[in-house]
Amino acid sequence: MDVIPPPSEPDAPPAPANPATRPSGEPDHRAVTIVTIVACVAIIAVIGGAMAIAGGGGDVASATPAAPSPTAVAAPQTMDAHPAAFVVVLTWAHGEGLPVSYYAVTRDRRPITTLKPDTTTWIDRSVTPETRYVYVVAAVGADGTRALTRVVAKTPTAPLSTARFQWTFNVHLHATSHFGFSNFHGEDQTAGWRSTPACRKGPCDTELADLHRKAFVLTMTRNGAAYQGTVSISGIVKCAGADVTSTFTVSIHATDAGAVRDRWVVTKVQGTMTQSEVAQLGCIASGATYSVTGSLVH
Repeated sequence: MDVIPPPSEPDAPPAPANPATRPSGEPDHRAVTIVTIVACVAIIAVIGGAMAIAGGGGDVASATPAAPSPTAVAAPQTMDAHPAAFVVVLTWAHGEGLPVSYYAVTRDRRPITTLKPDTTTWIDRSVTPETRYVYVVAAVGADGTRALTRVVAKTPTAPLSTARFQWTFNVHLHATSHFGFSNFHGEDQTAGWRSTPACRKGPCDTELADLHRKAFVLTMTRNGAAYQGTVSISGIVKCAGADVTSTFTVSIHATDAGAVRDRWVVTKVQGTMTQSEVAQLGCIASGATYSVTGSLVH
């Protein structure tokens, strides 16, 4: 029979190592542990911040813009455009920030004017109907820094009576009636008419000239969107070998207008032209009536 030995005395816990006796080059495990914990906490904080940012993303437009810095010039606030056919009115409010030295206005990327720092309204009187404009108003600080606000304006159409009758038109003449001619060959004709207004801007009386018939030049008197003029030309019709004087009366009116080269101009005309010759030298009276349609040559 084997004899069971009595239980041995438990081993005493080892004495803590004396740092002074730690072999040279051996790392301090407690210091390493503390550094590791600190690093982990920092990493967790960074990851948590990134997740918070990612979770709050999406619709950038719905984010609330930061308030203007009181140490910088502020852009014009609540700016709006109020367009009419020949005028655009811009309005805005001052922003909070450094004082504004002046406001700079551009239209379609071209400088237009500069305004005093207390200005909140500006009127553009050089616009054309049926035209889109992009305005930028910049608040400029004393140090030259700028804060911009942009707005778009589309001007409406305008009455035909306000359109300027100018430039060259392709014209079609169709004879609707004639009398007194032994041979009439002018049923359908084409012509080029150039209109030169007597004024520098806007609608007014105009000089109408045929590009191919130099004697055909007449002053057209304006009445709203209608124009009328008369000219007498010799040599178009002959009687017994002699030149006969023909009188032409042109009555036309604008049927369409548009914005061309930054101007509001007539683009289509319609009306009548009459031709008449009095009886002379044994020849009977003659004449013809034409319908007139014309389109602007762009």
